[in-house]
Amino acid sequence: MNTTAFAKFTMKQVALTTALLLGLAGQPALANNLSLPAYSAAQLAEVEQGGSFVLVATKPGCPVCARQVPAIKSALMDPALQDLAVLQYNQLTEKALNTRFQVTGQSTIIVFREGKEVSRTRGLTDEMAIKAELQKAL
Repeated sequence: MNTTAFAKFTMKQVALTTALLLGLAGQPALANNLSLPAYSAAQLAEVEQGGSFVLVATKPGCPVCARQVPAIKSALMDPALQDLAVLQYNQLTEKALNTRFQVTGQSTIIVFREGKEVSRTRGLTDEMAIKAELQKAL
């Protein structure tokens, strides 16, 4: 292998490694700031009175959560879902919610309709499947 070919090969490796590291580095940030409305006790009480809502349990650094949230956001662009209340909470710090809603892990989506749980999934990242879950709240 000549030095030019070696340099190109090495640059490709560096570029790929950099892209992978940047992608992985971005996941915890996305998982920390999920771009969904954050949980608060007042907001949860308000949406519970409304009857239909979705609760999303996430964990900072969770790669599944980092893929799940954009799929949820995209599904919420559907006009039929745009008024649906969706709250996200940190599964590590909100232990009381884990107990109350019997959440055992991150990337859990719990759908409520008229105050009753109608669906629970974990690890779902496919937008169409998530949209089908969210529609159960309607």
